[in-house]
Amino acid sequence: MRNLAVLTLLLLLPLLPARAQEIELITEVTMDILTPSQKDYLSEFEQKVLDYVNNHRWTEVEFYGDRIPVRMSINFMSGTDGGEFSAQVVVDAQRRIWKDGTPTNETSLILRVMDAQWSFSYIKGQPITHDEYQYNDIASFLDFYMYLILGMDFDSYEPLAGSEYYQTALTIAQRSQTSRQAGEWQGQSNQYSRMNFISELMNAQNEQFREALYWYYYEGLDFLPTEPEFAQRAIHKALEKVADVLARTSRRSILLNMWLEAKSSEFCKLLEGYAKRDKIMNVMAQVDPARQQVYRNCTF
Repeated sequence: MRNLAVLTLLLLLPLLPARAQEIELITEVTMDILTPSQKDYLSEFEQKVLDYVNNHRWTEVEFYGDRIPVRMSINFMSGTDGGEFSAQVVVDAQRRIWKDGTPTNETSLILRVMDAQWSFSYIKGQPITHDEYQYNDIASFLDFYMYLILGMDFDSYEPLAGSEYYQTALTIAQRSQTSRQAGEWQGQSNQYSRMNFISELMNAQNEQFREALYWYYYEGLDFLPTEPEFAQRAIHKALEKVADVLARTSRRSILLNMWLEAKSSEFCKLLEGYAKRDKIMNVMAQVDPARQQVYRNCTF
């Protein structure tokens, strides 16, 4: 049954219409703290962000009706009449669920990041332009997160397939170190920062987490409606890989903690009726004490 579903997907791909863009971004911009003149100065900002992300070709891969849904909530924290602004940003990326070789409207969260400090200069009327070789306050920030999301999305379809996109995101983060925003990109060693996050993804000791994305989403969620027993075994395997990384990193991983904070509450329901649910939930409770009660509640 599973092999038939994969074969169906492969047969359908050439028949589906190709589409250049890979990201489907929606934004939510809050400017309550800004003055009326600053809000007016930013009147075109949101649309420019949307046009830049949604109209750019991010990869050489053809996507077939399954653009990656991304929400970016931008909350402005300060501004000047000279065009200097700072904001806090929440980035949510969804992974589209497939059924019988076809992308559906159902999605599952794959990334949620709270970026507490984004400062940039904005020139009204000037478009956001993509430049692979030059740092820009706005474009490089957007590029970083789009490549990060692409990497995680590709990892979820094939083990470690997102490496080239992570490498591009890392290069952007490294290029930022000569900018006046270097500090916010680097951050503290034990806190979230763009550099810390992408460095963890590129670290060989976290490859099992990246492999877990494949087992959780492709072998798990994509087959859960049609082959639940197979899918639940795959989700179990994914959580074992996550648990192994947590055990080896002494639970200090920013990457894993952010993913588990977003995902741990759904494990119990996904494994409903699975014979080894209590076993894997007990393992997770041991290696992830911050969310221990979530896992314990599943075993009662």
